[in-house]
Amino acid sequence: MPAITGVEFREFWAQHHNAQRNWLLVKLNTDDPKVFGLGDASPMEDETQVKGLISEWTDKYLVGKDPLDSEVLWTTMYHDPHARGGRLASTALSGIDIALWDLKGKILDRPVYQLLGGAHRKKIRVYANGWYTNPGTPEQNADEAKIVVDMGYTAVKFDPFGQANHYKISLKEAQLAEDRVAAVRRAVGPEVDILVEAHAKFDVMNAIQLGKRLEEYRPLFYDEPVSEERVSELLEVRRKVNIPIATGERLYTKFPFAEIVERHAADVLQPDIANAGGITELKKIAIIAEAKHITMAPHNVCSPVGAMAEMHLDASIINFEIQEYHAEFYTEHYFTVTQGFPRQEDGYVTLGDGPGLGLELDEDVIASNPPLTKVTARGGMVKGI
Repeated sequence: MPAITGVEFREFWAQHHNAQRNWLLVKLNTDDPKVFGLGDASPMEDETQVKGLISEWTDKYLVGKDPLDSEVLWTTMYHDPHARGGRLASTALSGIDIALWDLKGKILDRPVYQLLGGAHRKKIRVYANGWYTNPGTPEQNADEAKIVVDMGYTAVKFDPFGQANHYKISLKEAQLAEDRVAAVRRAVGPEVDILVEAHAKFDVMNAIQLGKRLEEYRPLFYDEPVSEERVSELLEVRRKVNIPIATGERLYTKFPFAEIVERHAADVLQPDIANAGGITELKKIAIIAEAKHITMAPHNVCSPVGAMAEMHLDASIINFEIQEYHAEFYTEHYFTVTQGFPRQEDGYVTLGDGPGLGLELDEDVIASNPPLTKVTARGGMVKGI
């Protein structure tokens, strides 16, 4: 059985309509140079700190160990350090965990979804993100949405609230947001799902008022209407707005999700596999959610490695809702830094049967797209909360 010998990193960048991104890939090596695992540990900032944690933990906890013992290793890396938890630590843990699962699949010659218990589905429904101008006019967003639907997507997500707001929003901006959603609904028709992104930036009063405005346009869900920091605020919005509520991209490990599920403060959970604890932890979050019939729609601003890990997870869980998918809106080399990453067709991505995650690195493409020293993002907020 191959034993873990060390770790390397690969970094690259790409951009879509509203954001540039750097990604941090983990390459977990074994004493067989042909057998290694790929992971995604992209924090979207603070990459140096994450790399430091991964290097330290690899030397301390992984070298010489059997990669098949992935959950034992996860538990050790989570519980042994004194300062456990938090975004950076859980991102480092996520990257290692994904790489361990990829390694297991390659060693056992099985796809990851099979090791997770099998596939409830091989076709993963995806929704488009990264396609729209922010802020754009209602007519502009409507025209962009038509293009996306013509590409085959049956679901689109966007932030209609523009840039100049935080906690509160003016009546003018609120009306403009409603006009954008109304225009997109008219453009895509009644049979395409619209998902409304709020980027966790409103207080309870404004989140409720905005949600009430948007009910008639039948969003599939209202994404992060308030900050994740207080479950009671999320619950108050859910009780007063007749739109399913989603949250989770800024939450890490199973523990905060358990409270949301216990109080039924959300209808859809959105952990990010590259930040919340990897495949091991997202599988547990999904099981916790299943106990209250809450569904999963993993957040995804991942590299192809992280996105592929999410889709293997999606296949394995019964309470899967839909998967975020930016890939076709990034610069084209997003598809060529790895071999084996699937394109959507008619709003779905079909998983293959290759071992592990089914991806291979293209070192030349990665080397020709090194990470940017500074990235810009227009995520719909004055400041990131």
